[in-house]
Amino acid sequence: MSLILNDLTYSQLALGSLILLLSFILLRSKKHSKLNEPPLVPYKYPIIGHTIDFNKDSKNFIKKCQAEYGEIFSLYVYGRVITYVGKELTPEVFRNNKDFNFNEATQETFPLGEFLHRTRDFFNMVPKIVQVNLSGELKLYTERVQKQLNASIDEIIGNGKVLDPPLPSIQFIIAKPIAATLVGEDLSDDRELVNTFAYVTSELGQFLSAPPTLGFVHPSLHRKFIVMKFNNSLNNPYEVHRGVIKKRLSPVIEKRLSEMKRLGDKYIPPIDILQRYIEMLHKDYTANIDDIMDHLIVTIFASVHTTSVFLTYCLHELVNNPQFHKEILEEQEQIYSNNKNPYYSTDQIAKMVKLDSFIKETMRIHSHIVSLQHKTLSSYYTFSNGYQVPKGRFVYIRTNEIHFDEELQGKNSNEFDAFRYLNKNSPATRVERNHLIFGLGKHACPGRVFAINEIKIALHYFLLNYNIRAKSGKKIEARFFGAFESPSNEGLIFEKRT
Repeated sequence: MSLILNDLTYSQLALGSLILLLSFILLRSKKHSKLNEPPLVPYKYPIIGHTIDFNKDSKNFIKKCQAEYGEIFSLYVYGRVITYVGKELTPEVFRNNKDFNFNEATQETFPLGEFLHRTRDFFNMVPKIVQVNLSGELKLYTERVQKQLNASIDEIIGNGKVLDPPLPSIQFIIAKPIAATLVGEDLSDDRELVNTFAYVTSELGQFLSAPPTLGFVHPSLHRKFIVMKFNNSLNNPYEVHRGVIKKRLSPVIEKRLSEMKRLGDKYIPPIDILQRYIEMLHKDYTANIDDIMDHLIVTIFASVHTTSVFLTYCLHELVNNPQFHKEILEEQEQIYSNNKNPYYSTDQIAKMVKLDSFIKETMRIHSHIVSLQHKTLSSYYTFSNGYQVPKGRFVYIRTNEIHFDEELQGKNSNEFDAFRYLNKNSPATRVERNHLIFGLGKHACPGRVFAINEIKIALHYFLLNYNIRAKSGKKIEARFFGAFESPSNEGLIFEKRT
């Protein structure tokens, strides 16, 4: 029987041959580098390199490489040589800002600026706005956060409910107080707008979830592919969400600008982050609405989803570790009984020290295997141990290894200890070399103080009002996709306490 090749088959063969040829050329060029590069771990599969082993069991594969090659080594994954560093060299990556850049690396894996047709420096003001006007003015927002958290929990869970899976509901619960903080309390009662705040980030996942197989041809091709896919999608949920935000906020922005111009020094500005962006971006009381929208959307990306994920992890660990429940609950009941006002002050929230330690331990346990990627910007960088990485090299931190290191974490680092950080002057908001969830150095998360306070208040309310258990009755295990961790979809049962 004869084999007839159609045009599609020929195209596939041609593409495959091109991939093989270009990958061979790239690998040969790396072999002739004159730098003293970290050891490239040998791999079994030509062209594919370590991609299969890395995705199949990232944790044990990285652990095996570390045991054999030590503090620094490189892998060939999806067409790119990537260098991985451990606890000794991690501070160098964060400290040398002119040599390594976190934002440049993030733009390649999550090209939000290109999605929005913005230059890479367009959103440079966002971290400062969040740090100064959100975390730095936490007292201005503490009462409204509590008010809206209580309202959203009552709305979603009420007298008891099964959240199956829990994360989507937690996203809505978290989004309502964040909406009140970003755009004001009146708009936080708009269900459609809060839905957009809750789900705009996670629904972008369809554009980012495709494995970067085009990287075998050239590392930049995958980024170009997802940007093209995003811009040409007929059912782009992001555009729907952006349309909701613009429709709701355009008249608000125009009204505020008009009143600012009319009242001058007598204008009393609303207390929310939208107002800060209006003040920063307007010129002669006119502003490009799209510019304000996109800055606000980037702030949403940086807040709702991550906070929701870690609150979900905390609920899982409450279920998994009932031995700590009594002491944590007693602390919440004591703070509740001593409070004479409808809401807590920031000082009262700071007294939730056992809950704070529990949150920090949860974040330590639930870290990606590798994370906090940086791109080498200088022509090359020489680490203190003599190894060198060239310009353009991605350097990842072996986060999980650091978070489970006994020298850094103390005894039994593989076990969950809710009070590991108690009485150690190590609050959950502090960035430290042994705890990298919020990064380190110049690019440490600017909104971490706000996020931790919101998680604390939510857990405080959950503990006082509900008994929580797993729907399956078993220990809840997180999911891993390659090196990256995600909360389990295991259902949670919330039973109203009497």
